[in-house]
Amino acid sequence: MQFKRGFMMKVNDLNMKEIAKLAGVSTATVSRVLNHSGKVKESTRKKIEELIEQTGYRPNVLARELAEKKTNLIGLIVHAMTGEGIPKAVNGLNEQLSENGYSLLIAGSNGIFENEMKQIELFRQKRVEGMVFATRQFTEEHEKIMKKLPFPVVILMQDTDSAGISNAGFDNFQLAKEAASSLLSLGHRRFAYIGGPESSDSAVLRENGVKAALKEYGVYLRPALQKRGSYHIGDGYTLMKQILNEQEKPTAVLAGNDGMAVGAVNCLLQHGYRVPEDVSVMGLDDTDLAQASIIPLSGVQYSYTALGREAANMMIQGIEAGELLYEKRILPHNICIRQSVSSI
Repeated sequence: MQFKRGFMMKVNDLNMKEIAKLAGVSTATVSRVLNHSGKVKESTRKKIEELIEQTGYRPNVLARELAEKKTNLIGLIVHAMTGEGIPKAVNGLNEQLSENGYSLLIAGSNGIFENEMKQIELFRQKRVEGMVFATRQFTEEHEKIMKKLPFPVVILMQDTDSAGISNAGFDNFQLAKEAASSLLSLGHRRFAYIGGPESSDSAVLRENGVKAALKEYGVYLRPALQKRGSYHIGDGYTLMKQILNEQEKPTAVLAGNDGMAVGAVNCLLQHGYRVPEDVSVMGLDDTDLAQASIIPLSGVQYSYTALGREAANMMIQGIEAGELLYEKRILPHNICIRQSVSSI
């Protein structure tokens, strides 16, 4: 077969469509020859193979992978990579995916819906095979978008039962209830609670869990002793200082995370209070920060790393099965009492 002079200069620009045109066949026929699949007339097969050999054409492996949706990419959107929890969950997620031949694409959103939508569109373009989504608040808008995506989704640390979207997390209501109950069982009745922001679904569940425990013991949480912050150490300090300005002082303080619990401890010590002799303090985490505190913090033990691995397993199983059916996985927790808490 002869070609005009200058044709070979454009060999690298050839695609399957052009090979098909030169051979006078359809791209589907060229594809069957390349993949050794389906029936092709022997003379046609030979003609196509000669064209491929003489032009030096090589099929675009990446394009083929994309067409077959075999990118082995998993997208992850997180509201922030601060603190200890999310980074550990991401580490567990990445480890489990990597061990199974998948790669992770990570995007931060700062909890802004518009950013999340841009990142989802980017994942579409990258042809990810699935997505893990970690946001502080899962809304109806999120639900509508997630249900239309062409790949499976697993939500981290949010209750998406009503939406029928798979999720993995902790029982925030129950762990907070058990933590508050542990303080109540030690005789504490004057409570203060420093929780997370109302914009966080998990923070709301934890607050409701604390109130449920207090209700069972017939204890009323005074509005002045209930504060909300943004999970930072500085917030814990500032909010604890506001509580100390109240006439009635608490004997126990429960904080929505370890950061605010450490801030509360620092404030109490700097204002002449003893922990736990005067005021017991407990956090609703058990991160490294809890044990690095001046006074080792009591808290709730659960593993963010295990959470990430569990989410990865859910995603992998769904991809291999060809669909991700609705599933909810709750990881275990355990109350841990250390030196920051005592009975009265």
